[in-house]
Amino acid sequence: MSTLTTKFKLPTSIPDLTSGVPEIIAVRVKDIILDETHPEYLKYGSVDSIGAIKYSLINKKVDTSDITTLPVAFPISNHTTTLPLKNEVVLLIKGPKRDKKFEKVEYYIPAISLFNDVNYIPSNDENDNSEDSPGYDFKENFNLRPLHPFNGDTIIQGRNGQSLRFTGAPSPKNTFTDDSNVNRPLTILSNGHIETNTENLYIEDINKDNSSIYLTSNHIIPLEQSRKKYLSLEQKPILSNSFKGSQIILNSGRLFFNSSTEDIQFSSNTLFGVTAENISLDGKDHIGLDANKIYLGELAKVEPIEPIILGLQLDLFLTKLLNVLVSTGASMKRAKTIDQKIIPDLNIQGAALESMSKELLNDIELLKSKKVFTE
Repeated sequence: MSTLTTKFKLPTSIPDLTSGVPEIIAVRVKDIILDETHPEYLKYGSVDSIGAIKYSLINKKVDTSDITTLPVAFPISNHTTTLPLKNEVVLLIKGPKRDKKFEKVEYYIPAISLFNDVNYIPSNDENDNSEDSPGYDFKENFNLRPLHPFNGDTIIQGRNGQSLRFTGAPSPKNTFTDDSNVNRPLTILSNGHIETNTENLYIEDINKDNSSIYLTSNHIIPLEQSRKKYLSLEQKPILSNSFKGSQIILNSGRLFFNSSTEDIQFSSNTLFGVTAENISLDGKDHIGLDANKIYLGELAKVEPIEPIILGLQLDLFLTKLLNVLVSTGASMKRAKTIDQKIIPDLNIQGAALESMSKELLNDIELLKSKKVFTE
C-alpha cells in the first residue's frame, strides 16, 4: 500500500462537483496530451485536449501498459495552469461537460506537494507497474530548491528555478522587512535561482539569480552596482544597496528595451543618471541636448569655467579680422617712401600677409562642424 493511501481514506469513485459538497480523489498521472503527436489528440477534441491527462487510481491495481485504456481528466482552470509530470499525484473531481447538459467529465487540480518540493517525485505506488519516470525527457534537478516562505506570503514557483513572491509581513527569514515597513508590499520576480546541494529552502538573491525584478514600497535591496562612477555630479545619488523607498529594480546580465512602433520615454523628477564603461548614442536624424547649462567633462563646472565657441560667431569674428589683415597686407605691399621709393622688406611682408589672410578666409568653413551645433 502506498504512503499516500495509508494516510488518507480515498474514495473508490470520482466525486461529483454538482452534487452537494464533493470529496476529492487522488490519482497518479500516467500520460499527458501535449500536442498533435499524441495518439489520442483527436479523440478528445484536438486543441481542446491539450493538457489532458491519462491517469490511474493509486489505491487499485491497474494495468497501465496500454495508456489508451486509461481514463482521461482535463485541467480544472484555463486561467492558471500547472501541468503535472508523469507519475505525479493530482486531485480529481467531476464537473459538467462542455455542451453536454447532463454529462459529467473529470477535471484535475494541480499536483499534490507530497514532499513540499517543486521537483518531480517518483512513484511509491506498489500497484503501479509502469516505468517510474517524469516522461518527455524531463530532467529533474534537486539542486534547485523551493522558496522559503515568509509569514503570509503568496508564492508562485516553477520547476526550473523561477518564482514570483508577494510578501511584506515580518518573518524570521525575511531580511527585507523591519519595524519601519511592516506589512508594506514587496513583490519579487526571480528567474534562474542558483543551485545548491543543501536541503535548505531557497531565498532569492538579487546578486546571484540570473534575472530579477524587485518592486518595493519602503525596502532596502542589497543590489551590488556594476559601476559607481558619478564624477560629473556635484551631489552623488544614493547607491542601490542603501536606498530605502519606493522603487523598481531590474537586474540581469543584459537589459534590452525595444519599442517596435512608438517611443521609449524616460521622465525623472530629479536626477537621471547613467554610468557605464562606454556610453553610445546613435540617432538617425538628430540628437538633441538641452538644459540651462550643459557641462562636458568632470572639471567643466570648476572655476574658471570654459565655454565652448559658437561657430557662426567665430566665423564672423575671424572674417572681420582677416579682412582687416588682407587690407593691411595689401597696403603694406604697395607702401612707398615720401619720395615714392619702394620699401622692399615691408612690401614683401605685406604681400605675404595678404596672401595668408586670403587663404585663412577660405579655410574658415573647415572650423565649423557639419554635425554638432549649439546655441
